[in-house]
Amino acid sequence: MIRIYPSVFNGTLRAPAAVAHAQRLLFMSAIPALDTTVCNVPECDSIDVAIDCLKALGCEVQRFGSNCTVKPFPKNVPVQAVQFDFGGSSTASRIAVALAAAFGIKADCTASVAEHNMKSFSLTSRMALRGVKFTAFTLPFSMQGRLEPGEYVLDGDEGSQFISALLIALPLLHDDSTIKLKSPLVDTSFVELTIESMENFGVHVEKTDTGYFIPGRQYYTSPVSITAENDWGLASLWIAAGAAGGEGNGKVVVTDLPAASPQLYRNVTKELPLIAQDFAELDFDASDCPSLATYYAAMAAVKGATVSISGVPQLRSKESDRLSAMHEICRKLGQRSEITADGLKITGTGAPNYKEDTILDCHRDPWVFMSMALAAAKLTKPIILNDEDCVDSIYRNFLADYSALGGKYEIIKE
Repeated sequence: MIRIYPSVFNGTLRAPAAVAHAQRLLFMSAIPALDTTVCNVPECDSIDVAIDCLKALGCEVQRFGSNCTVKPFPKNVPVQAVQFDFGGSSTASRIAVALAAAFGIKADCTASVAEHNMKSFSLTSRMALRGVKFTAFTLPFSMQGRLEPGEYVLDGDEGSQFISALLIALPLLHDDSTIKLKSPLVDTSFVELTIESMENFGVHVEKTDTGYFIPGRQYYTSPVSITAENDWGLASLWIAAGAAGGEGNGKVVVTDLPAASPQLYRNVTKELPLIAQDFAELDFDASDCPSLATYYAAMAAVKGATVSISGVPQLRSKESDRLSAMHEICRKLGQRSEITADGLKITGTGAPNYKEDTILDCHRDPWVFMSMALAAAKLTKPIILNDEDCVDSIYRNFLADYSALGGKYEIIKE
């Protein structure tokens, strides 16, 4: 557990590397005939899981600082069976499962961290219609059989990770495939990032009116060296925290962000006037920056403000049920809260009403933890957050950066 004290954030931070982009590049690097070096790979649990999956497939991975060189696994005689432990990394689980099935590799799949986000039905149930047999559709399961081309039908709100996993695997099959979306995709940015990354490996996908057309019989070719982008999403938390300090109360500058990135949070600066004002009531459509909604909810609880957050139904199925987690935290800090169809309505009752060292449950969700750690710095007396190690899954240096920028905390030894 960790005790968070009132703080003022001030300073300059180089944007953290993007875990989602690095994971995609690492898995794609396993497919060509030649080695690929992926640069700017972050240190975190999710990357460790991806590397372990590559090694299970037969890749050799050498890491030198932030660079990882991947020697691909043999395709003419691939391993017959693998064991995957996905920890708490949903992205790694979905890409590894689809990639193994594309080569007909048997796999025993587990998740040592029993996370809320490890749902896999949307992917496994579709793969089961196309040649792959599963002992169960949710983890843990065993799978065997080779993925077959064809039409894959998904709802747009089922998650971009499932679509990204299929996009990476389907070009390897012996014939063309399509992904048909029965409803608009909630978040296109991760799919766009996947397609852009595939283009760098010489593999093409065509967008259609109803989804995507994926030509089969394609070959991934190594770009020799490729660099993962820095993360607009994680940077947005620091940008928002700096803006929330108000004029004269500290400033956070985040550098080295990719201006031309397809990442969803690249336009986050347009949201900053909302959090920078001394608001008592606010309507916030978070559809363009869903994870940032967690920080707005945290700030509402800390400020005692009335905030209506909408446009984020997908937060019910992240690392935690993020809406329920923030609802619980708001109520524990003395605010009224209710979960809506696509968000959260927090009705401020004034200054937070809580005992010093009140313990708040982050439900092992790194975004809940980071949002509360940043927002709680504006409180007048300390609180305690559990699960401080959960942030290691995506941002192992968070607490180091937190301290360097002025955040005050104390690890409580149990």
